Amino acid sequence: MKTRAKRPARKSPSKLQGVIELARERWQAAKKSAKRAKQAAKLARREFKDAKKAVKRAKEEMLVAARRLQTSVVSAARRKKQTRAKVATKKAAPPAPPKARTAAKRAKRPSRPKPAPAEVVSTVASEPTPPVQQETPTA
Repeated sequence: MKTRAKRPARKSPSKLQGVIELARERWQAAKKSAKRAKQAAKLARREFKDAKKAVKRAKEEMLVAARRLQTSVVSAARRKKQTRAKVATKKAAPPAPPKARTAAKRAKRPSRPKPAPAEVVSTVASEPTPPVQQETPTA
């Protein structure tokens, strides 16, 4: 807690003059405290806005995490169901031969030609090699 500064001793010629000075001092003090209160309110508003943004960000992150968890749980359940189905079909009966109709469809549709593999071009600069000197016969 702040301590108040001691008031200087006054030498006022009249009571009225002393009252005026006292009122002026109080007005100045009130003015200063109002200024401090205004600054504090400004800081409080800023902190409130920052806190609101932080809450919003945290909420979004929570929702993203919840979606991830939900999708992972659903996919895990799906995988578990598929493995159960595979085990059940292995125990039940051998797989049925493919239907004739699907084989006929495949025969009608020509297969797509596969694109030729692209030629690989190196981006590394090759080192210059000195020219090979041929031996000349000396006579």
